[in-house]
Amino acid sequence: MSEDTLFVGAGARRRARAWMRGVCRGKRVALVSEPGVWHRYGAGVERALKTAGFAVTRHLLPRDEAAKSWDAIKELLTMMLEGGLDRDSALIALGGGAVTDAAGFAAAIYLRGIPWVSAPTTLLGQIDGGLGGKTGINLAGGKNLAGAFHRPAAVICDTVVLNTLPPRERVSGLGEALKYGLVFDPSLWRLMMREWDALADGDERLTAEIVRRGASWKRRIVALDPREIKGPRELLNFGHTLGHALESVAGLGVLRHGEAVVWGMRAALRLSVKRAGLSAATALEADCFLSCVPVPKPRSLDFRRLLAAARRDKKTRGGAVRFVLLRSIGSAVVRTVCEDEILAVARELFA
Repeated sequence: MSEDTLFVGAGARRRARAWMRGVCRGKRVALVSEPGVWHRYGAGVERALKTAGFAVTRHLLPRDEAAKSWDAIKELLTMMLEGGLDRDSALIALGGGAVTDAAGFAAAIYLRGIPWVSAPTTLLGQIDGGLGGKTGINLAGGKNLAGAFHRPAAVICDTVVLNTLPPRERVSGLGEALKYGLVFDPSLWRLMMREWDALADGDERLTAEIVRRGASWKRRIVALDPREIKGPRELLNFGHTLGHALESVAGLGVLRHGEAVVWGMRAALRLSVKRAGLSAATALEADCFLSCVPVPKPRSLDFRRLLAAARRDKKTRGGAVRFVLLRSIGSAVVRTVCEDEILAVARELFA
């Protein structure tokens, strides 16, 4: 993704002529969203596309994680076929992470791949999920177990759409943004700790700064490791080994993704002291801050199921569970963690 394919700023979603330039050879596109987002922003984006000369076929996916199912994908692919989309066409995904994950996956497998544009409407999507080209759907065994690497031709981060985010969605996005500070950017970590209340209240200037910095880190790391095989991209998974397991075991939808990542980061901080040399004082300071982030605490967890879900993490090698851990703020490493240690940390946090 080159510098001219990321569009950040107020009203960016309406500048279709700019962000569709060079995306596809044809003039037929699918605009994919979900009911809530469509009600607020869909008509405006559709109008902008038509003004830019595109014939638009629209499709609404189910809300939330229901979008990331084989049934939903089948309906979307059928619509694309009936709408006459060919390999010169493109797909535009307008919505949160579930929409960009599912629609991007559909673009990856339709006619063996057509271009797509990601227009995330959540803070989580604008700093992480909508940028990297990791598309996919859920299976009965967990989140994102079927998918493809298919980078969007353009990413549209319209910061105006974040003004209507519910508080939990904002906290979820901020929780994911904290990852960048802990793993890569100590100054971002300090900024977010210092300005947390203003960020949680929706300060537009600060939110735009977090989007720009988060998107910059994501793009930088993805450019180094587009298909997550060289190593750098694994570091983006800080807090995700246990976080994804929590999402699965607690029940899809019980925890927002960023909420689960906050719990996962708290677990990783404890393991970092034991396995990566992070100082206990640094871990305690970071954990004290994370403990004040308002995220729900999962109840009545089955710890054996949690461990089984962690074993299915994509970083697992030869049956050994691997975590992204911190040596210090801004310096991360991947380490194997034994199952007894995982269970001990989980019980400390959730028992």
